[in-house]
Amino acid sequence: MLRLLTEIISRRIKKETGKIKGFEYETLSLKVKIKGPARKSYILPAGIRGKTFTIERIVFKDWTIKKGDLIILNQDETRKCISTLKKGTVVKRWRNFTKKDIDGDGNHEIVFDNPFLTAVVAPQYGARLWQLRNNGTMNNELFGGNFIRDKGYIELGGIEETLSKQGKPDELWNGKFKSEKSNDNNSICFSYKMKKEKGISVRKQFTFYNEFPGLLKTFNIIFKPEKTKKKDKKKKKQKKSIRLTQRVFFAMGGIPDYHNLFHIPTKSGINTIRFNKPLFKRGWEDEAWWEWQHLYFSPDPGTVVLERENSNDILLFFFNKEELDFIWTGDKKRTPRLHITYKEKKIEPKKKKKYGTLIAIANDFSFQKQEVLFASRGKATGDFVPLCFVYYSKRNKSKQSISLQRKNINKTNEMLNLKVPGIPGTFFYYTTIENKETMEVTASIKDKNLKVKVELEQ
Repeated sequence: MLRLLTEIISRRIKKETGKIKGFEYETLSLKVKIKGPARKSYILPAGIRGKTFTIERIVFKDWTIKKGDLIILNQDETRKCISTLKKGTVVKRWRNFTKKDIDGDGNHEIVFDNPFLTAVVAPQYGARLWQLRNNGTMNNELFGGNFIRDKGYIELGGIEETLSKQGKPDELWNGKFKSEKSNDNNSICFSYKMKKEKGISVRKQFTFYNEFPGLLKTFNIIFKPEKTKKKDKKKKKQKKSIRLTQRVFFAMGGIPDYHNLFHIPTKSGINTIRFNKPLFKRGWEDEAWWEWQHLYFSPDPGTVVLERENSNDILLFFFNKEELDFIWTGDKKRTPRLHITYKEKKIEPKKKKKYGTLIAIANDFSFQKQEVLFASRGKATGDFVPLCFVYYSKRNKSKQSISLQRKNINKTNEMLNLKVPGIPGTFFYYTTIENKETMEVTASIKDKNLKVKVELEQ
Protein backbone atom coordinates (compact mmCIF):
# COMPACT_ATOMS: atom_id res chain seq x y z
CA MET A 1 0.00 0.00 0.00
CA LEU A 2 2.66 2.50 1.09
CA ARG A 3 5.65 3.49 -1.08
CA LEU A 4 8.67 5.47 0.16
CA LEU A 5 10.56 8.18 -1.72
CA THR A 6 14.29 7.92 -0.94
CA GLU A 7 17.60 9.52 -1.90
CA ILE A 8 20.70 7.43 -2.64
CA ILE A 9 23.52 8.50 -0.29
CA SER A 10 26.01 5.73 -1.20
CA ARG A 11 26.33 2.75 -3.51
CA ARG A 12 28.65 -0.18 -4.09
CA ILE A 13 28.76 -3.03 -6.57
CA LYS A 14 27.83 -6.25 -4.82
CA LYS A 15 28.04 -8.55 -7.86
CA GLU A 16 29.77 -8.13 -11.17
CA THR A 17 27.93 -7.87 -14.47
CA GLY A 18 25.66 -10.44 -15.97
CA LYS A 19 23.27 -10.48 -18.91
CA ILE A 20 19.50 -10.59 -19.27
CA LYS A 21 18.41 -11.01 -22.91
CA GLY A 22 21.59 -9.34 -24.10
CA PHE A 23 21.47 -6.42 -21.64
CA GLU A 24 24.28 -6.14 -19.10
CA TYR A 25 23.32 -5.64 -15.47
CA GLU A 26 24.98 -5.31 -12.08
CA THR A 27 23.79 -5.90 -8.54
CA LEU A 28 24.10 -2.83 -6.30
CA SER A 29 23.94 -2.37 -2.57
CA LEU A 30 22.31 1.03 -2.03
CA LYS A 31 22.17 3.05 1.16
CA VAL A 32 19.12 5.31 0.93
CA LYS A 33 17.71 8.13 3.03
CA ILE A 34 13.93 8.36 3.47
CA LYS A 35 12.61 11.67 2.11
CA GLY A 36 8.92 10.99 2.61
CA PRO A 37 5.93 9.18 1.03
CA ALA A 38 5.97 8.65 -2.74
CA ARG A 39 2.55 10.34 -3.03
CA LYS A 40 0.85 12.91 -0.81
CA SER A 41 -2.08 10.55 -0.33
CA TYR A 42 0.17 7.98 1.39
CA ILE A 43 0.45 8.17 5.19
CA LEU A 44 4.04 8.02 6.44
CA PRO A 45 4.64 6.21 9.77
CA ALA A 46 5.99 8.52 12.47
CA GLY A 47 9.71 8.49 13.23
CA ILE A 48 11.20 7.15 9.97
CA ARG A 49 11.63 10.34 7.89
CA GLY A 50 15.34 11.12 7.45
CA LYS A 51 16.51 7.67 8.53
CA THR A 52 18.73 5.47 6.35
CA PHE A 53 18.20 1.95 5.09
CA THR A 54 20.15 -0.44 2.83
CA ILE A 55 18.54 -2.23 -0.12
CA GLU A 56 19.83 -4.48 -2.87
CA ARG A 57 18.84 -3.92 -6.50
CA ILE A 58 19.62 -5.29 -9.96
CA VAL A 59 20.26 -2.37 -12.35
CA PHE A 60 20.95 -2.38 -16.09
CA LYS A 61 24.35 -0.77 -16.75
CA ASP A 62 22.96 1.48 -19.48
CA TRP A 63 20.44 2.93 -16.98
CA THR A 64 22.46 2.78 -13.79
CA ILE A 65 21.73 4.95 -10.75
CA LYS A 66 24.16 7.08 -8.77
CA LYS A 67 24.57 8.97 -5.51
CA GLY A 68 22.01 11.79 -5.14
CA ASP A 69 19.36 10.15 -7.35
CA LEU A 70 15.82 9.81 -6.03
CA ILE A 71 14.22 6.37 -6.20
CA ILE A 72 10.89 4.92 -5.03
CA LEU A 73 11.05 1.72 -3.02
CA ASN A 74 8.82 -1.10 -4.22
CA GLN A 75 6.33 -2.80 -1.91
CA ASP A 76 8.72 -5.47 -0.60
CA GLU A 77 11.53 -2.93 -0.02
CA THR A 78 9.09 -0.62 1.78
CA ARG A 79 7.86 -3.38 4.07
CA LYS A 80 11.42 -4.47 4.97
CA CYS A 81 12.40 -0.85 5.60
CA ILE A 82 9.47 -0.14 7.91
CA SER A 83 9.86 -3.47 9.70
CA THR A 84 13.57 -2.77 10.32
CA LEU A 85 13.28 0.88 11.35
CA LYS A 86 10.20 0.36 13.48
CA LYS A 87 11.71 -2.91 14.79
CA GLY A 88 8.55 -4.66 13.68
CA THR A 89 5.05 -3.70 14.67
CA VAL A 90 4.15 -5.30 17.97
CA VAL A 91 0.92 -7.27 18.00
CA LYS A 92 -1.19 -6.06 20.92
CA ARG A 93 -4.31 -7.43 22.55
CA TRP A 94 -6.81 -4.67 23.26
CA ARG A 95 -10.01 -5.74 25.04
CA ASN A 96 -11.67 -8.14 22.55
CA PHE A 97 -9.59 -6.85 19.63
CA THR A 98 -6.08 -7.29 18.25
CA LYS A 99 -3.88 -4.42 17.04
CA LYS A 100 -1.79 -5.70 14.16
CA ASP A 101 -0.01 -4.32 11.07
CA ILE A 102 -1.80 -6.26 8.31
CA ASP A 103 -0.35 -4.54 5.22
CA GLY A 104 3.19 -3.72 6.42
CA ASP A 105 2.83 0.07 6.26
CA GLY A 106 3.93 0.64 9.86
CA ASN A 107 0.43 1.40 11.18
CA HIS A 108 -1.77 -0.83 13.29
CA GLU A 109 -5.06 -2.11 11.95
CA ILE A 110 -7.68 -3.39 14.40
CA VAL A 111 -8.83 -7.00 14.05
CA PHE A 112 -11.93 -8.65 15.51
CA ASP A 113 -12.57 -12.42 15.39
CA ASN A 114 -15.55 -14.57 16.16
CA PRO A 115 -16.28 -18.12 14.89
CA PHE A 116 -17.96 -16.78 11.73
CA LEU A 117 -15.97 -13.75 10.59
CA THR A 118 -12.72 -11.83 10.87
CA ALA A 119 -13.03 -8.05 10.40
CA VAL A 120 -10.16 -5.59 9.84
CA VAL A 121 -10.65 -1.84 10.43
CA ALA A 122 -8.00 0.66 9.19
CA PRO A 123 -8.16 3.86 11.33
CA GLN A 124 -5.43 5.59 9.26
CA TYR A 125 -7.43 5.22 6.03
CA GLY A 126 -10.82 6.69 6.82
CA ALA A 127 -11.56 4.21 9.65
CA ARG A 128 -12.87 1.96 6.90
CA LEU A 129 -13.90 -1.65 7.20
CA TRP A 130 -11.03 -2.81 5.03
CA GLN A 131 -11.30 -6.60 5.12
CA LEU A 132 -14.09 -8.99 6.05
CA ARG A 133 -13.25 -12.69 5.97
CA ASN A 134 -15.81 -15.46 5.89
CA ASN A 135 -14.33 -17.96 8.38
CA GLY A 136 -16.43 -20.74 6.87
CA THR A 137 -14.78 -20.41 3.45
CA MET A 138 -11.62 -18.51 4.58
CA ASN A 139 -12.18 -15.93 1.82
CA ASN A 140 -11.92 -12.14 2.14
CA GLU A 141 -15.16 -10.79 0.67
CA LEU A 142 -14.18 -7.11 0.52
CA PHE A 143 -11.85 -6.27 -2.34
CA GLY A 144 -8.60 -4.41 -1.60
CA GLY A 145 -7.46 -3.33 -5.04
CA ASN A 146 -4.83 -0.67 -4.20
CA PHE A 147 -5.14 0.85 -7.68
CA ILE A 148 -3.87 4.38 -8.28
CA ARG A 149 -6.45 6.65 -9.88
CA ASP A 150 -6.33 10.19 -11.27
CA LYS A 151 -5.31 13.11 -9.01
CA GLY A 152 -3.64 10.85 -6.46
CA TYR A 153 -6.72 8.79 -5.50
CA ILE A 154 -5.77 5.26 -4.46
CA GLU A 155 -8.48 2.62 -4.55
CA LEU A 156 -7.74 0.96 -1.23
CA GLY A 157 -10.84 -1.21 -1.27
CA GLY A 158 -13.11 -2.23 1.60
CA ILE A 159 -15.97 0.13 2.50
CA GLU A 160 -15.52 3.88 2.46
CA GLU A 161 -17.88 6.81 3.06
CA THR A 162 -17.96 10.08 1.16
CA LEU A 163 -20.12 13.21 1.33
CA SER A 164 -20.19 13.31 -2.46
CA LYS A 165 -23.45 13.00 -4.40
CA GLN A 166 -21.76 10.80 -7.00
CA GLY A 167 -19.81 8.84 -4.40
CA LYS A 168 -16.48 10.28 -5.55
CA PRO A 169 -13.67 10.25 -2.97
CA ASP A 170 -13.29 13.22 -0.66
CA GLU A 171 -11.16 13.76 2.43
CA LEU A 172 -13.05 11.09 4.39
CA TRP A 173 -11.77 8.21 2.27
CA ASN A 174 -8.24 8.39 3.71
CA GLY A 175 -8.59 10.74 6.69
CA LYS A 176 -6.62 9.59 9.73
CA PHE A 177 -9.30 8.96 12.36
CA LYS A 178 -8.59 9.22 16.08
CA SER A 179 -9.61 6.47 18.46
CA GLU A 180 -12.34 7.33 20.98
CA LYS A 181 -13.30 5.66 24.22
CA SER A 182 -16.13 3.14 24.09
CA ASN A 183 -17.86 1.68 27.15
CA ASP A 184 -18.78 -1.52 25.31
CA ASN A 185 -16.05 -4.19 25.09
CA ASN A 186 -17.33 -5.25 21.66
CA SER A 187 -17.38 -1.74 20.15
CA ILE A 188 -14.68 0.53 18.76
CA CYS A 189 -15.14 4.22 17.97
CA PHE A 190 -13.24 6.71 15.80
CA SER A 191 -13.64 10.41 15.06
CA TYR A 192 -12.45 12.86 12.41
CA LYS A 193 -12.80 16.62 12.11
CA MET A 194 -13.12 17.59 8.46
CA LYS A 195 -10.74 20.26 7.20
CA LYS A 196 -12.35 21.33 3.93
CA GLU A 197 -15.93 21.24 5.21
CA LYS A 198 -15.65 23.59 8.18
CA GLY A 199 -17.63 22.72 11.27
CA ILE A 200 -18.38 19.11 10.25
CA SER A 201 -17.02 16.22 12.30
CA VAL A 202 -17.62 12.51 11.81
CA ARG A 203 -17.79 9.64 14.29
CA LYS A 204 -17.75 5.97 13.33
CA GLN A 205 -18.62 3.07 15.58
CA PHE A 206 -18.25 -0.65 14.87
CA THR A 207 -20.24 -3.04 17.07
CA PHE A 208 -19.37 -6.74 16.93
CA TYR A 209 -21.09 -9.83 18.31
CA ASN A 210 -19.62 -12.99 19.82
CA GLU A 211 -22.06 -15.52 18.32
CA PHE A 212 -23.59 -13.63 15.39
CA PRO A 213 -22.13 -13.64 11.83
CA GLY A 214 -22.24 -9.87 11.37
CA LEU A 215 -21.37 -6.41 12.63
CA LEU A 216 -23.14 -3.06 12.96
CA LYS A 217 -21.50 -0.01 11.45
CA THR A 218 -22.80 3.37 12.68
CA PHE A 219 -21.90 6.64 10.98
CA ASN A 220 -22.57 9.93 12.83
CA ILE A 221 -22.25 13.43 11.37
CA ILE A 222 -22.13 16.42 13.74
CA PHE A 223 -22.26 20.07 12.65
CA LYS A 224 -20.87 22.81 14.89
CA PRO A 225 -20.69 26.05 12.88
CA GLU A 226 -17.66 28.24 13.42
CA LYS A 227 -18.08 31.87 14.38
CA THR A 228 -17.25 34.13 11.44
CA LYS A 229 -17.10 37.88 11.03
CA LYS A 230 -19.27 39.48 8.37
CA LYS A 231 -16.32 41.45 7.03
CA ASP A 232 -14.27 38.30 6.41
CA LYS A 233 -15.17 37.56 2.77
CA LYS A 234 -12.27 35.18 2.13
CA LYS A 235 -13.62 32.39 4.32
CA LYS A 236 -15.37 29.58 2.51
CA LYS A 237 -19.14 29.34 2.97
CA GLN A 238 -20.19 26.51 5.25
CA LYS A 239 -22.06 23.58 3.77
CA LYS A 240 -25.84 23.73 4.29
CA SER A 241 -26.72 20.12 3.45
CA ILE A 242 -25.07 16.72 3.25
CA ARG A 243 -25.45 13.55 1.20
CA LEU A 244 -23.75 10.41 2.50
CA THR A 245 -22.61 7.68 0.11
CA GLN A 246 -21.19 4.32 1.14
CA ARG A 247 -18.92 2.79 -1.51
CA VAL A 248 -18.57 -0.97 -1.09
CA PHE A 249 -15.67 -2.53 -3.00
CA PHE A 250 -16.35 -6.23 -3.04
CA ALA A 251 -15.20 -9.30 -4.92
CA MET A 252 -16.73 -12.40 -3.43
CA GLY A 253 -14.03 -14.96 -2.76
CA GLY A 254 -11.47 -12.23 -3.52
CA ILE A 255 -11.95 -12.48 -7.30
CA PRO A 256 -13.46 -9.52 -9.29
CA ASP A 257 -15.04 -11.33 -12.24
CA TYR A 258 -18.44 -12.05 -13.78
CA HIS A 259 -19.33 -14.68 -11.17
CA ASN A 260 -20.13 -11.85 -8.73
CA LEU A 261 -23.87 -11.18 -8.47
CA PHE A 262 -25.93 -8.32 -7.02
CA HIS A 263 -29.35 -9.35 -5.62
CA ILE A 264 -31.72 -6.38 -5.14
CA PRO A 265 -34.98 -7.33 -3.34
CA THR A 266 -38.07 -5.41 -4.49
CA LYS A 267 -41.79 -5.72 -3.75
CA SER A 268 -42.20 -8.11 -6.70
CA GLY A 269 -39.19 -10.31 -5.83
CA ILE A 270 -35.42 -10.28 -6.33
CA ASN A 271 -33.70 -8.69 -9.32
CA THR A 272 -30.26 -10.16 -10.05
CA ILE A 273 -27.46 -8.27 -11.78
CA ARG A 274 -24.24 -9.86 -12.95
CA PHE A 275 -21.00 -7.89 -12.57
CA ASN A 276 -19.66 -7.49 -16.09
CA LYS A 277 -20.05 -10.01 -18.88
CA PRO A 278 -17.15 -12.15 -20.13
CA LEU A 279 -15.41 -11.35 -23.40
CA PHE A 280 -16.50 -14.64 -24.95
CA LYS A 281 -20.10 -15.42 -25.92
CA ARG A 282 -22.14 -17.48 -23.51
CA GLY A 283 -25.82 -17.75 -22.70
CA TRP A 284 -27.04 -16.72 -19.26
CA GLU A 285 -30.10 -17.75 -17.33
CA ASP A 286 -33.02 -15.32 -17.56
CA GLU A 287 -32.74 -14.01 -14.02
CA ALA A 288 -29.13 -12.85 -14.55
CA TRP A 289 -29.67 -11.24 -17.97
CA TRP A 290 -29.36 -7.68 -16.66
CA GLU A 291 -27.06 -4.87 -17.68
CA TRP A 292 -24.26 -4.94 -15.13
CA GLN A 293 -24.50 -1.21 -14.38
CA HIS A 294 -27.90 -0.54 -12.89
CA LEU A 295 -29.69 1.93 -10.65
CA TYR A 296 -32.39 1.20 -8.10
CA PHE A 297 -34.41 3.76 -6.16
CA SER A 298 -35.20 2.80 -2.58
CA PRO A 299 -35.32 -1.03 -2.81
CA ASP A 300 -37.84 -2.74 -0.57
CA PRO A 301 -36.97 -3.82 2.05
CA GLY A 302 -33.65 -2.15 2.95
CA THR A 303 -31.59 -5.19 1.98
CA VAL A 304 -28.95 -5.95 -0.64
CA VAL A 305 -27.37 -9.39 -1.11
CA LEU A 306 -23.97 -9.92 -2.76
CA GLU A 307 -23.08 -13.44 -3.89
CA ARG A 308 -20.40 -15.35 -5.75
CA GLU A 309 -21.98 -17.76 -8.22
CA ASN A 310 -21.33 -21.49 -7.65
CA SER A 311 -19.76 -20.89 -4.24
CA ASN A 312 -20.73 -20.45 -0.60
CA ASP A 313 -19.70 -16.79 -0.33
CA ILE A 314 -22.52 -14.34 0.46
CA LEU A 315 -22.66 -10.84 2.00
CA LEU A 316 -25.86 -9.16 3.19
CA PHE A 317 -26.38 -5.43 3.87
CA PHE A 318 -29.30 -4.10 5.92
CA PHE A 319 -30.15 -0.39 6.29
CA ASN A 320 -33.08 1.98 6.76
CA LYS A 321 -34.62 2.24 3.30
CA GLU A 322 -36.62 5.33 4.31
CA GLU A 323 -33.35 7.28 4.45
CA LEU A 324 -32.13 5.90 1.13
CA ASP A 325 -32.15 7.81 -2.15
CA PHE A 326 -30.82 5.16 -4.53
CA ILE A 327 -28.48 2.20 -4.97
CA TRP A 328 -26.04 1.97 -7.89
CA THR A 329 -24.33 -1.27 -8.89
CA GLY A 330 -21.45 -1.96 -11.25
CA ASP A 331 -18.07 -0.54 -12.25
CA LYS A 332 -16.50 0.42 -15.56
CA LYS A 333 -13.04 -0.91 -14.84
CA ARG A 334 -11.83 -3.44 -12.29
CA THR A 335 -13.92 -3.99 -9.19
CA PRO A 336 -17.57 -4.89 -8.47
CA ARG A 337 -19.01 -1.95 -6.54
CA LEU A 338 -22.12 -1.09 -4.63
CA HIS A 339 -22.95 2.56 -3.95
CA ILE A 340 -25.54 3.15 -1.22
CA THR A 341 -26.54 6.82 -1.48
CA TYR A 342 -28.66 8.39 1.26
CA LYS A 343 -31.08 11.29 0.92
CA GLU A 344 -29.70 14.79 1.15
CA LYS A 345 -30.43 16.33 4.53
CA LYS A 346 -30.29 19.83 5.90
CA ILE A 347 -27.54 20.46 8.42
CA GLU A 348 -28.79 21.84 11.71
CA PRO A 349 -26.26 23.18 14.25
CA LYS A 350 -25.30 20.82 17.10
CA LYS A 351 -27.68 18.09 15.89
CA LYS A 352 -26.41 14.62 14.94
CA LYS A 353 -27.29 12.71 11.80
CA LYS A 354 -26.99 8.97 12.28
CA TYR A 355 -26.81 6.18 9.68
CA GLY A 356 -26.65 2.47 10.49
CA THR A 357 -25.63 -0.51 8.35
CA LEU A 358 -25.67 -4.15 9.44
CA ILE A 359 -23.23 -6.28 7.44
CA ALA A 360 -23.51 -10.08 7.68
CA ILE A 361 -21.59 -13.10 6.33
CA ALA A 362 -23.53 -16.09 4.96
CA ASN A 363 -23.21 -19.32 2.98
CA ASP A 364 -26.84 -19.67 1.84
CA PHE A 365 -29.91 -17.41 1.84
CA SER A 366 -33.61 -17.41 1.02
CA PHE A 367 -35.87 -14.41 0.36
CA GLN A 368 -39.64 -14.05 0.08
CA LYS A 369 -42.18 -11.33 0.81
CA GLN A 370 -39.71 -8.87 2.33
CA GLU A 371 -38.27 -11.48 4.71
CA VAL A 372 -34.83 -13.08 4.66
CA LEU A 373 -33.43 -16.29 6.14
CA PHE A 374 -29.70 -16.95 5.88
CA ALA A 375 -27.20 -19.42 7.29
CA SER A 376 -23.54 -18.96 8.18
CA ARG A 377 -20.95 -21.69 8.72
CA GLY A 378 -18.06 -20.87 11.05
CA LYS A 379 -14.51 -22.10 11.41
CA ALA A 380 -14.31 -25.78 12.37
CA THR A 381 -12.62 -26.83 15.61
CA GLY A 382 -11.68 -30.47 15.31
CA ASP A 383 -14.80 -32.42 14.30
CA PHE A 384 -17.21 -29.66 15.29
CA VAL A 385 -18.53 -26.76 13.17
CA PRO A 386 -20.41 -23.69 14.50
CA LEU A 387 -23.57 -22.71 12.59
CA CYS A 388 -25.74 -19.64 12.86
CA PHE A 389 -29.18 -19.13 11.30
CA VAL A 390 -30.57 -15.58 11.02
CA TYR A 391 -34.13 -14.53 10.21
CA TYR A 392 -35.04 -10.94 9.33
CA SER A 393 -38.57 -9.60 8.98
CA LYS A 394 -39.61 -6.09 8.06
CA ARG A 395 -42.37 -6.41 10.66
CA ASN A 396 -41.78 -6.08 14.39
CA LYS A 397 -42.07 -9.43 16.18
CA SER A 398 -41.51 -10.58 19.77
CA LYS A 399 -40.89 -14.33 19.23
CA GLN A 400 -39.66 -16.62 16.47
CA SER A 401 -38.78 -20.32 16.18
CA ILE A 402 -36.78 -22.22 13.57
CA SER A 403 -36.95 -25.85 12.46
CA LEU A 404 -33.65 -27.72 11.94
CA GLN A 405 -33.42 -31.00 10.04
CA ARG A 406 -30.42 -33.32 10.51
CA LYS A 407 -30.45 -36.83 8.98
CA ASN A 408 -34.27 -36.92 8.85
CA ILE A 409 -34.55 -35.69 12.45
CA ASN A 410 -36.55 -32.47 12.91
CA LYS A 411 -36.25 -30.23 15.93
CA THR A 412 -37.76 -26.82 16.61
CA ASN A 413 -35.69 -24.23 18.48
CA GLU A 414 -36.47 -20.78 19.85
CA MET A 415 -34.40 -17.99 18.28
CA LEU A 416 -32.83 -15.07 20.14
CA ASN A 417 -33.87 -11.51 19.37
CA LEU A 418 -31.09 -9.18 18.19
CA LYS A 419 -31.80 -5.48 18.59
CA VAL A 420 -30.18 -3.42 15.83
CA PRO A 421 -30.54 0.36 16.41
CA GLY A 422 -31.50 2.43 13.38
CA ILE A 423 -32.67 -0.47 11.18
CA PRO A 424 -36.43 -1.10 11.01
CA GLY A 425 -37.73 -4.63 11.43
CA THR A 426 -36.66 -7.53 13.63
CA PHE A 427 -33.62 -9.83 13.63
CA PHE A 428 -33.63 -13.30 15.23
CA TYR A 429 -30.74 -15.74 15.34
CA TYR A 430 -29.98 -19.26 16.52
CA THR A 431 -26.39 -20.51 17.01
CA THR A 432 -25.43 -24.16 17.38
CA ILE A 433 -22.40 -26.46 17.11
CA GLU A 434 -22.68 -29.54 14.90
CA ASN A 435 -20.54 -32.63 14.40
CA LYS A 436 -19.11 -33.00 10.88
CA GLU A 437 -20.66 -36.48 10.69
CA THR A 438 -24.03 -34.78 10.35
CA MET A 439 -22.88 -33.74 6.84
CA GLU A 440 -25.55 -31.05 6.35
CA VAL A 441 -28.25 -29.12 8.18
CA THR A 442 -31.45 -27.70 6.63
CA ALA A 443 -33.34 -24.89 8.35
CA SER A 444 -36.83 -23.51 7.67
CA ILE A 445 -39.31 -21.06 9.17
CA LYS A 446 -42.80 -22.38 9.95
CA ASP A 447 -45.55 -21.18 7.61
CA LYS A 448 -42.94 -19.37 5.46
CA ASN A 449 -41.45 -20.44 2.18
CA LEU A 450 -37.96 -19.83 3.57
CA LYS A 451 -35.40 -22.64 3.61
CA VAL A 452 -31.58 -22.78 3.70
CA LYS A 453 -29.08 -25.64 3.68
CA VAL A 454 -25.52 -25.72 5.01
CA GLU A 455 -22.93 -28.39 4.28
CA LEU A 456 -20.56 -28.94 7.19
CA GLU A 457 -17.54 -29.79 5.00
CA GLN A 458 -15.97 -27.02 2.92
